[in-house]
Amino acid sequence: MTAVVYRGARDLAVVPRDPEPPGPGEVRVAVAYTGICGTDLHIFHGDMDARVGGSAVLGHEMSGRIAAAGAGVSGWTIGQPVTVMPTRRCGRCAACRGGNSHICHAMDFLGIDSPGAMQSSWTVPADLVLALPDDLPLDRAALVEPVAVAVHDVRRGRVTAGEQVVVVGGGGVMKVLLDWREGAE
Repeated sequence: MTAVVYRGARDLAVVPRDPEPPGPGEVRVAVAYTGICGTDLHIFHGDMDARVGGSAVLGHEMSGRIAAAGAGVSGWTIGQPVTVMPTRRCGRCAACRGGNSHICHAMDFLGIDSPGAMQSSWTVPADLVLALPDDLPLDRAALVEPVAVAVHDVRRGRVTAGEQVVVVGGGGVMKVLLDWREGAE
């Protein structure tokens, strides 16, 4: 298999790696597509070197298929389409105990704090894996995580039908969604 490894500011390398067999409670995902998030770009530019070490595998916006399951894992079938929730919370810190696991003091953000999806085979905790509909194309399924962020923002902003909002950013996800919507109509 291959992985994209961050070696320092503006330095990525595609390197061969052995796939990591899934341990107890883990699955190995054959990665089909990985998006490039703004966070990945910050890492690439060297802006997060204090947090991201050398030889880091980036990426958390992804889709793929179950390739193997470790001991104690059930409910998944080989070839099943999936995506991965990229945040692992501790469940023990004050934030988690207070119902604020989104700001966990010991959060492991996959693709930043631990290896991410920019590899052809990715071993992750099974409880972070989310099943995808069989009829959802995997190229679009890689957008599940960024779309979930947008849905969360719309809900938090209490945006209603007919209101206008301004979205500031690169806009790549929005363009893909609009193009897809136009093709579906």
